[in-house]
Amino acid sequence: IFGALTVGSVLAIGGYLAGGKSYESQAILRVFPQESNILYATGDGSVLKTFGSFVKAETTYVGSHQVMARAVDVLAKKRPDIAGDLKVSELSGSIGIKRSDSLIVLKARNRDPTFAREMLDAVVASYLGHKSDAEDARSAVRLSELHDREIELTNRLSTLRSVQLDVGGEFGINAITKAHVVKIMQIEALAARKSEIVATLAALEVSSRPTSADTSNREIMRATLLDRAMADLSFERAKLLSNLARLRVGFAENSNLRFVHKEKGELEAIAVIEQAMADRRKQILVLGQTGALTDVSTQTAETTLAEMRTLSDKVAGQLAAARREARDLNRRRIELDGVGMEIGGAQDLLEETRHALEVIRLESGRALPGYVMLMSPAAQSADPVADSRKMLAVGGLLGGACLAVFLTFVIALRERRIRFAETLVPLEHRVPVLQTSAVNASDPHAADFLRNELQLRPLRRPRLVGKAPVIAVTRAESGATSDLARALAESYARSQMKTLFIEADLGAESPAECAAECTSGWRSVLVGQKADAIQTDVSELFWELSAGTTIDLDDRTVSAPMVRTALKDLIQSYDVIIISAGSLQSRLACPFVLSAADLGVLELCPSDSKVSVFGQIDRLDDLPRHGSVAVMRNALPGDPWLAVRT
Repeated sequence: IFGALTVGSVLAIGGYLAGGKSYESQAILRVFPQESNILYATGDGSVLKTFGSFVKAETTYVGSHQVMARAVDVLAKKRPDIAGDLKVSELSGSIGIKRSDSLIVLKARNRDPTFAREMLDAVVASYLGHKSDAEDARSAVRLSELHDREIELTNRLSTLRSVQLDVGGEFGINAITKAHVVKIMQIEALAARKSEIVATLAALEVSSRPTSADTSNREIMRATLLDRAMADLSFERAKLLSNLARLRVGFAENSNLRFVHKEKGELEAIAVIEQAMADRRKQILVLGQTGALTDVSTQTAETTLAEMRTLSDKVAGQLAAARREARDLNRRRIELDGVGMEIGGAQDLLEETRHALEVIRLESGRALPGYVMLMSPAAQSADPVADSRKMLAVGGLLGGACLAVFLTFVIALRERRIRFAETLVPLEHRVPVLQTSAVNASDPHAADFLRNELQLRPLRRPRLVGKAPVIAVTRAESGATSDLARALAESYARSQMKTLFIEADLGAESPAECAAECTSGWRSVLVGQKADAIQTDVSELFWELSAGTTIDLDDRTVSAPMVRTALKDLIQSYDVIIISAGSLQSRLACPFVLSAADLGVLELCPSDSKVSVFGQIDRLDDLPRHGSVAVMRNALPGDPWLAVRT
């Protein structure tokens, strides 16, 4: 009880001093969705989550380590007196974060109301700063890629335009196309001119030779046949045209698939006839150019054969040069067309890139399914929300009391020594505790009570009349038993019984006052010599037999027959014999004395070891004829048996 009151009071005072008033500050973040009932994709494109999952993720992100670490740095710079040694785990533990629908509620408690508000401000600022940094980094990555693409497309356009300028020269794509068309027309004219010159040259070569009448006639007949064929073909063409006109008139208002096929057949037939007529015209033209149909002299000065050959070579050269120029113009036109297409494609990509850049700049905040804003900033609390001083004081009091009780039980359970006589309760049926007293071993009053208890104790077997009972006093641990044995012997002497006290503890030192006169004693009796007991001044019925000093006999040389023989001669002369046997633990002769005694008395003290006492119980129960009893002297004030066994 004293320990509980003491420790409880100390801890109560410490708890009261350690406690204090707590102030709470609160801040609210609001998460707004970009769209109602929005779904967004996570890293895995196949997983879609609702906006509630996004709010939950943002709530977790507010309490993350990186946000808290940044807040700790801010607090350390702003309030070095309080947050100089603040750790991230301490800040995380002092701030509560809860999610309520689309709201993120942050609460902080501290003894300093200003610091509670500053903690929330630092956490909110850290969170919003991390969000802004993440969005800027995400936009910066996309913008960087698009900027690189824009620069690449710009350089490509510049290169293509340089190529276009080198290929086109002073001509544009339209001018080159027009020049190419003109050059093609020039080539066609030169080709026709060359054909005419070749035909004329062939005619001149033919006309330069003498011609016969047969050749002229054949040419005339050939021309005549061609003319007749032209007439027949013209008639056939007119007939087909007439049939086509009648067919179209007949199907003017309605038409079907049969009319379409028939009309197509008529047109194809007309086309074949027109092609044949064109071939006949060319043949007649050739006959006319050869002079077969005309009577032109071959000796005209303007068209000599040499001049015609020179003209033919000139026209052939012009035609080759025109074809080279046309081929070069065509190559340049093709290259310009390709460069123009590449320029158009690059311009389209550049426009798309610039449009994407504008979209990223204008809609960078819509990359996530929602955005966060501070709805309610942290406010400084004027009144405390909790006062922990009383609670800690009560807790300290109860905790101290429980701690004292617990320590008492632990000490009692771990105690290796006998504190109270009730420790021998499990062994009461073998070695009962007859007396528990707070006095020392030599107290006469306690010795009288012990004598009465011993006289009333029942015997295991009847004792022979005329033989003095032998009572041996011993200890389970090292220590002297002379005081208790002497006090018990004096008590028997006061009760008018002839009593002999024997100091059988051969290892103990003899008192100085009797060292000179106690030359013979128990040692002499053990070796068979006669030793007279000394009558003391205590009572005329009290006799004492000391250990003796004349015989060189120690504890190690004593045997059981020596003890029995020595006591056999003494029990006839006295009413009771009290023997101080010494310690069972340290005296070898003690068990022999107990085996020859009628009753053993175990002297206990609160400092005796449990192991030593419990280890000697079997010997104390078996060696004496009538067993043994225990006596607790110098008992502690708290011994429960002091009130009943004193």
